[in-house]
Amino acid sequence: MDEIETFESFTGHHFLTKDKVEHPMDARVVMGEAGALFDVAYPPSGFYHGGIASFSYPRVKDGVNRDKPLHKYVVRTDTMDVLGLHSYKYAETEGYGFIADMAEELFPEKTTSCTVFGAGEKIAVTQELIAPIDLGGEDIIQPQICWITSYNGVWATAVYDLTSRLFCQNQLIGQQPLVKVKHTKNHDILLEMRVRILEGSIARAETLVNMARVLKDQAFTDEQFNTLIGELLPYDANKMTERQVNNVLTRQQYCRGAWYKEKEEFGAGNRWLAFNAVQGAEQHRINGRTRGGGYREDKALEKAIDNKTPLADRAMDLLAA
Repeated sequence: MDEIETFESFTGHHFLTKDKVEHPMDARVVMGEAGALFDVAYPPSGFYHGGIASFSYPRVKDGVNRDKPLHKYVVRTDTMDVLGLHSYKYAETEGYGFIADMAEELFPEKTTSCTVFGAGEKIAVTQELIAPIDLGGEDIIQPQICWITSYNGVWATAVYDLTSRLFCQNQLIGQQPLVKVKHTKNHDILLEMRVRILEGSIARAETLVNMARVLKDQAFTDEQFNTLIGELLPYDANKMTERQVNNVLTRQQYCRGAWYKEKEEFGAGNRWLAFNAVQGAEQHRINGRTRGGGYREDKALEKAIDNKTPLADRAMDLLAA
């Protein structure tokens, strides 16, 4: 049966807990279960003066928007959490439902997950458009796309290609979005978006598969992996504090642990396994770490979307050279 990983077994995304046969793949159903379909309001940003009954706010002084609030909040109407602060020019939507509508209209019944960040300041929604690809030896990758948007102004509405490697659930996210649009629903561009997303996703998947197969054919030893880790995570005990040295050594150990796990699963080491060991350690152990020693799945995904994966990027440069 075609299974979707449960959230408990997956570090990085809120996946559904039922298989695809039993669970609707409708974008609104998936986003609703993740708590992403709340309403928002746009109260003016102002201040009290001369007593609590005297509330005022700066206004636009001229033009077609004259007398409108100069700035406005984005507020969840169910919890009253403030999600963002913007100028009067910010396009208003009633909630994240426009993402569900766009995703479902373009690719019906393809939605697999939704992650809500913080109080709802940002969301990420994934869809599977292409069948899984077996690289051989049951090393399977699943091409996906990832819709992102925000109310805090950090993310524009955009669609990224995202490839999930089923072993260890590594997320390989493209550095450039397939499409990027304004924070509003625009049906006039939906057909063009569909073509661009599909073409980009297929092209990205083909490139990744070709690269993976080349790297799989190149053996890589434990000694070579240790050399790689030394280049990625160097340290100088004479110039660094004990805490800094321990932090580097801990990250090195995360990478070595992932490397041994890869070899245990797939046999002799190769460059593809080496890349995934580094990428997996960075995503699952390093980028999601909190100061208290815990781990946050959404923090790791957020860094991947924001292209804050220096170890994986550098590892690919060295391994593909």
